[in-house]
Amino acid sequence: MKNAVAALSLIACACPAAVIAADRADSVYLNGRIYTVDESQPWAEAVAVLGDRIAFVGSNAAARDFIGPATRTIDLQGRMVMPGIHDAHTHLLWASMHRRYGCRLEDQETVAGIVATLQQCAKGRDPREWLVASPYDYTFFPDHRPHRKWLDQAFPDTPVFLRHFSFHHALLNTRALQVVGIDKATPNPDKGRIVKDENGEPTGELVEEAVLLAQRFLPPDSAEQQLEALRWAVRVNNQYGITSIQEAASSRAALTGLNALDRDQELMLEVAAHLTWGSPRFGGVPNEALEALIDDRAKYQTAHVRTDFVKMTIDGVPLPPHFTEAGIDDHCQVDLGHVFIPPGKVAEMVTRFDQAGIKVKMHVTGAGAARVALDAVEAARKANPQSTIRHDLAHTNIIAPRDLARFTQLNVVGEMSPSVWHLFGRTLGQPPQPAWQFRTLLDHGVLLTVGSDWVVTPTPNLFPGLQGILLRGEESVDLASALRMLTINGAISIGLEQTQGSIERGKLANFIVLDRNLFTVPATDVAETRVLRTVFEGQVVYEAGEAAAERRQVPD
Repeated sequence: MKNAVAALSLIACACPAAVIAADRADSVYLNGRIYTVDESQPWAEAVAVLGDRIAFVGSNAAARDFIGPATRTIDLQGRMVMPGIHDAHTHLLWASMHRRYGCRLEDQETVAGIVATLQQCAKGRDPREWLVASPYDYTFFPDHRPHRKWLDQAFPDTPVFLRHFSFHHALLNTRALQVVGIDKATPNPDKGRIVKDENGEPTGELVEEAVLLAQRFLPPDSAEQQLEALRWAVRVNNQYGITSIQEAASSRAALTGLNALDRDQELMLEVAAHLTWGSPRFGGVPNEALEALIDDRAKYQTAHVRTDFVKMTIDGVPLPPHFTEAGIDDHCQVDLGHVFIPPGKVAEMVTRFDQAGIKVKMHVTGAGAARVALDAVEAARKANPQSTIRHDLAHTNIIAPRDLARFTQLNVVGEMSPSVWHLFGRTLGQPPQPAWQFRTLLDHGVLLTVGSDWVVTPTPNLFPGLQGILLRGEESVDLASALRMLTINGAISIGLEQTQGSIERGKLANFIVLDRNLFTVPATDVAETRVLRTVFEGQVVYEAGEAAAERRQVPD
């Protein structure tokens, strides 16, 4: 590593023709259509890699000066190359545990299909053990009304817990309600609801904070499963060209697993680990333990895991049938009934974290929650005028017109996730409002990033989402701007733009090779883009094709 950096220093001071044998590259990629995301040199033909860094970006002819006897030369055959993708919002452990070890309902959209899948998952298990599965949606049930009765006949003795696809709600059968002690007399918790029928009996559906009443009874996952799930998740991300992530709900278990992977040189991702504050439901432990983890965060920092990040959940989700987002009423007042943390406390904590050098990502899906978050950042700016931390508004679904300019005034990032805007249409919330205002926010100078919200989405693949950004009618943006959202903007957001986010000499060699040139294919073909090769810090960590199948392909 030190030799590579020293060699790069020599290269930076010399013309390519003057490079001596000791400074030959480890690998040289030739004959490409390399989109650098570097405004001073947007396109190149070749890239030379020395150690974990980019030694040269330019023409084929000049790149050949970096080829020595031991240099690996790769002919790109005209393929497009771009920087590695930054996923600005993902849930690495949740998603991988669900995909690898969970009972999965993705392919079932009827009660019969759900029950059949649950029965298959229950085979060989003690019927008294919890059966946990996901995801479900209200549309899967007759009359669009989820109810425990659809689960009870097949599972009279097994407690069943189904997670809603948003991961904000749950459905329990009768046995599960008995185990956790929820009945007709159980009151709604603050910011949550136990759905009840016309007779006052629980239907089994738990909304938002009510989920915690049952979640605390679920059995913990084993450390061995968690480590293997994380190992698998890294490979999945590499398969989709992702080399940097913002993990949006990092627990102590997740950090322990990521540390182990990095120690064993298996963490081929840059991880900005956001530690949960103020939400035991998403943090998995009481608030005191969440605070303790934030205090202990430095213990978990490694070469590829940074922990000066916090996640706060301000409201719910702008989706039917419950619509738990915090909106703004006709009198411009915030719907505080759906604000999970009091606005004054949000401002207090953002100010405190900002002063400690911690970046805050705030989950906001309604315009009212966004205003609460922006007000909190404004309070922090007044208290800490020297701070340059770019705090995030996560999801950024719906923003009131008067709040648009505040993003740039307060140096706030608009993080756009999940990448399903092409599926949900162009309105969200109740009443329906224009959502995911890409062009409007971009025109206001907002630094935009893109996240998959993997676990909500079946994979972290951001190319379908990229297509959605390009095809949003009046809210569409151009391809170059959209690619910046997926690359350099993410690096800027987490303070790593000097080493990541673009293909430039001296930066880390994080880039991907695609099966098509995004600038020449129709926008309608972007979603089907496949990554052929992912390079992380100079190493090929994913490679498509039969020759690499056994070694690098990701199992389902």
